Order: sequence, then structure tokens, then C-alpha cells
Amino acid sequence: MEEIELRAYWAIIRKRWVLVITIPLIAALVSALVSIYLLKPQYEADTTLLVNQQNQANQNAALDYQGIIASQALVNTYSDIIRSQTVERTVIQQLHLPYSVKELDSMIKVTAPNQSQVITLSVTAPSQPLAVRIANTLARVFQVKAQDWMTIKNVQIIDPAVVTPDAKPVKPNKKLNVAVAFILGLMVSVGLAFLLEYLDYRIRTEEEVQQYLGLPVLGTVMEYNGD
Repeated sequence: MEEIELRAYWAIIRKRWVLVITIPLIAALVSALVSIYLLKPQYEADTTLLVNQQNQANQNAALDYQGIIASQALVNTYSDIIRSQTVERTVIQQLHLPYSVKELDSMIKVTAPNQSQVITLSVTAPSQPLAVRIANTLARVFQVKAQDWMTIKNVQIIDPAVVTPDAKPVKPNKKLNVAVAFILGLMVSVGLAFLLEYLDYRIRTEEEVQQYLGLPVLGTVMEYNGD
């Protein structure tokens, strides 16, 4: 029974093979054109920060376990402060950016691994030099704000963002976009093929007469061309 059903499904797909192939190809082509000509390339720059609970007077002392735990707890707090409106508004003012606070916030990603004192700031922008400027300015502004608000100097910039000549855009991912569009187009085309078959009530073959009407076929009329 399952083999018969699979054969029936395959027969439907083969019957409408033009539709099943055309839609995915068109979807992939449209996705490629949109990714190449409409979507603007986006570049990423990263800055790494270190959160150290020791104050400036004791920064040369050996870190104890409680100090490390306190620093790890501050990482989560600082991750939220970095994307605060106050910090982002200051960055916009210093760099004279043509973005709102909400737009700048959507360009920033803060990563803080568990059990770590390191915070990574990632900024995505239309050009890599702009992403580097925003990332480094954001780190410096946050460093100053953290010192003012927490009354201790416990944030250090480990790796500032730098401009690389051979930088490649991180968005859009053309190959991924084309692959996803092709798969979605294939799903739509197969579903549409089955839908059209479901809505087609015409009986065309002897097998369909026996299957749907339960009647024996006594004879057939062949198409005759007088020429």
C-alpha cells in the first residue's frame, strides 16, 4: 500500500514536472538578483573588553576567587549598560552618525560567554571603517561611563577593532540566500502541484475510471487524424 502511494505521489510530481522545476529556479534567480543588486553589503568589526573587579590601587595584586566571581557578575550588568540609550546616544553625538538610537542599537551585538570576564562588542555597518569607528568609540564611551557610574576603573580594552584591507562583507550571504530560496520554492512548487491535482476532477485514463468510478472499461475511442 505504501509503495502504491509513493508511486502515485511520484506520478503527480512527474506529471507537473515543469511547474515543480520552474518555481524553485525562479525563486533562486530572484534571490540572487536581490542579494547582488538590492541588499547593501554589511561589514563587521569587533572590540574585546576585560572586566576586572580589582580597583586601580590593587590592580597589581593577585586575583582571588571572590574577585573573579564578582567580575563575572559585572559582565552581565555591563553587557546591558553597553546598549543603554545613554551610551549609544553619546556615540552618535561624538561620531555625528546619521542614525537614531534604535538604529544604532540594531547594529550592535554584545557577547559575554558564561564564566568569563571578557565582553565582545560586534558592530555591523555599511563599511568596515565605519564599523571600526563605532566599535572603538562605543568601547571608550562605555569605559568612561562605567568608571563614572561604578566609581572604579575596572574595564580595559584588550583588542580594539582595526581596519583590514581584505575585509569581506558578512551580509548578505548570497549562497545561503539562494539555497534557502530554492528550497522554499521547491516546497511551494510541490505543494502547488498536489493542490492542482486535488482540484482537478477530470478523468483522463482507463486506470482513473476504474479507480474513481469503480466501473470496468468496455472500450476506448482513439483520436484519429484524417490526414
